[in-house]
Amino acid sequence: MQDGVSVDRIVAEILTLSRESTSPTDLLLKSGEKIREYIKVDNVYYKEISIASNLGGVEEFAMNTGKPYVDNRLSGYSAFPELINYYNTGFKSCMILPIKSESRGLGIITMLSRTEDVFDTRSVELLGILAGIMSTTATMKIEKEKSINVARYFDAAFNSVIPQALVDRDGTIMKVNKSLMNFAEKPSKEFAGKNVGELFNLRQDTIDALFTGKPVLTGSIAHPERIFRITSSKVNERLTHLLFDEVTEMMQLEEKSSLLDYGDEVFMLLDNETRILWASGNTDKLLKVNMDSVLEKKLVDFVPDPDEARAEISKIADSAYVRQLRLNMGNDIFAEVKMLLVKSDRGYYCVLSNDYEKKVNSAMKVTEDLTQLSGDVVIRLDSAGLIVSINKAAEHILKYKNDEIGGTPISLLCADKDSQSRIDSAMIMSRKAGVVTDVFMNLMSKGTGEAIPFEQGIMSVNGPNGEHIGYIISGKEQLTRRMLAELKDERDEAVGNAKRYMSESELKTQFIYNISHDLRTPMTNIKGFSQLMLDGEFGALNEDQKNYMTIIITELKRLMELIERILDVAKLESGKMKLDMQPVDLKELTENPSIRSFAEVAAGKGLTFSINVDYNVPVVQADPNRLIQVFVNLIGNAMKFTEHGGISVKIYRKGKEQKVRIEVTDTGIGIRDEDKPKMFRKFYQISRKGLTRPEGTGTGLGLSIVRDIVRLHGGKTGFSSEYGKGSTFWFTIQINGKKKRKQQDDEGKDKTQPAALQQPQGM
Repeated sequence: MQDGVSVDRIVAEILTLSRESTSPTDLLLKSGEKIREYIKVDNVYYKEISIASNLGGVEEFAMNTGKPYVDNRLSGYSAFPELINYYNTGFKSCMILPIKSESRGLGIITMLSRTEDVFDTRSVELLGILAGIMSTTATMKIEKEKSINVARYFDAAFNSVIPQALVDRDGTIMKVNKSLMNFAEKPSKEFAGKNVGELFNLRQDTIDALFTGKPVLTGSIAHPERIFRITSSKVNERLTHLLFDEVTEMMQLEEKSSLLDYGDEVFMLLDNETRILWASGNTDKLLKVNMDSVLEKKLVDFVPDPDEARAEISKIADSAYVRQLRLNMGNDIFAEVKMLLVKSDRGYYCVLSNDYEKKVNSAMKVTEDLTQLSGDVVIRLDSAGLIVSINKAAEHILKYKNDEIGGTPISLLCADKDSQSRIDSAMIMSRKAGVVTDVFMNLMSKGTGEAIPFEQGIMSVNGPNGEHIGYIISGKEQLTRRMLAELKDERDEAVGNAKRYMSESELKTQFIYNISHDLRTPMTNIKGFSQLMLDGEFGALNEDQKNYMTIIITELKRLMELIERILDVAKLESGKMKLDMQPVDLKELTENPSIRSFAEVAAGKGLTFSINVDYNVPVVQADPNRLIQVFVNLIGNAMKFTEHGGISVKIYRKGKEQKVRIEVTDTGIGIRDEDKPKMFRKFYQISRKGLTRPEGTGTGLGLSIVRDIVRLHGGKTGFSSEYGKGSTFWFTIQINGKKKRKQQDDEGKDKTQPAALQQPQGM
């Protein structure tokens, strides 16, 4: 232990690391290095524990006991093979320090010394205390990351058009999405503390049933005519995600279909292979068998020649298929029927009857009901091409009412001549082929005249005697269809794996951050050894060699500054940069050496330099290191692009506004109009034409970093410039330190260590 070092100081520094570390692993790594500063040891190793980790014998022993393991006199007869290996490599003392959180192991810190009796009682007690602090803070970070992952999942899932909510165990609403807010016609804050039963007819026992995964059908209190199917998925022991699917139309269809049980016709829904998915309850009247006995069986298998029937249906699958059939229901049970098949999106609508005319009328009624419930546009035309009726989907999309469009030629709905020509040709072809599909055309919406793309199918309709009586047009609106498909895919991805919502931009930012971070250590080593060579530590250099080494060191500094800037940009984009908010006196801040050093730079270039702070500028809540970084970037840019005149910095408060404005004005070359929209883009640099002494090429990141740091403080940035006469760049800081909600950093929580202040390298 270093002499004069207090326990309080060590504990305080470990706590500081807990705020500055970006992850549990980062915290434990930095803590291990900090311990090395105060314990006289030669080596410190940290091993992170995961499911796949392999612990050595002594490491496993320390982790199981939860206490530091100390051996101050390693020998060839030590209790564990690892200790013998340490002894054989020259070490005399070791301590194995386990980092645990309750029953969970987080990591192992191994400290080795080439001196005996290094770890005394005080060291062991202190390190035990530090291990407890590190495990507690690391666990807090792990739990925080879990909460962030859950938040990301629900931010992604909640972008669906389906109403959703996050509720706790007793049904109290924790979060809702926009769709549920729109449905309830309430802002987000009015849901706080409310129970989900206050929006839907749910008793507490029903809410409890939801948490077991059982779906619930219920009505809305605000809209009792609408019926919802509520499904749940457990998030954790406390939270549950609820999904509210509206099934009003489906329930209405089921109610209508129940009326068919009392008629003489049997109605069925078939899939594309004629498998019976649903049948009306009166099946036994006509087919002489129970409805349950035919479900999931193929209707063609009851026909005397199934292969022939299958071939006929496949040939005319897009039109009505009518046949007189003798169905063999098995056990010498036969039924003489007339069958009508109509193609649907999922398969076929089927009507079986003894009376053809009655069957046709019933089928027309059922088809009309299903047409009204369809989400596709359906338009009925007479034989002359005049509109007879449109369904509800057509009314919604095309903005016409059914009663105002009757008798209108279909051509008037076409948005262009090509569409009109295509539909005329398709109508003629359908008279011969029965059905024409894949007709792409644009229909025009009422009022706006907007052209809406559709994929149409046109079927010719004949009367009982074979005479042509009209057309049916069924169209899928491509924009809505594509949007719904994309929304469904997004929802499925969110439910399956929330990690898929990490965008390519986030992955790129993380990659850049990791690469830049890994580059710092070798660059620091290269710079250090280069400086030693220049100083003659490895032998005297001649003048040419000194000049070359000076150039190498200068370029290394520029490269390291670029790496630091890229790291800052990556931190800002990924949200890893946190602010250390504290009271800041801007007058005192401007006395910082990093800012005042610009006075010497200005004098060297023959420029004036001044900083004026108004008397009424109050103390603001801000991160002083990040503010200095903003000042340095703006003043550095001004110096770089100014050859004559000077630079002035003005800090003032406008009237009674709760913000302070800072302006950096120069008399430099100014900014061209075509460059102005691009000033805050990353890696963008304006032309330096007109400068007699251009210095360096810059990175184009300075202004981007300025903008993002100011945004973190809840402020704004901007500039004004006249080419050839100079520029003024300004930013504002909130006096009360108010930040954007997403970027708020609670007092005492994770704060990133301020980055080293760098001179700006260019706009």
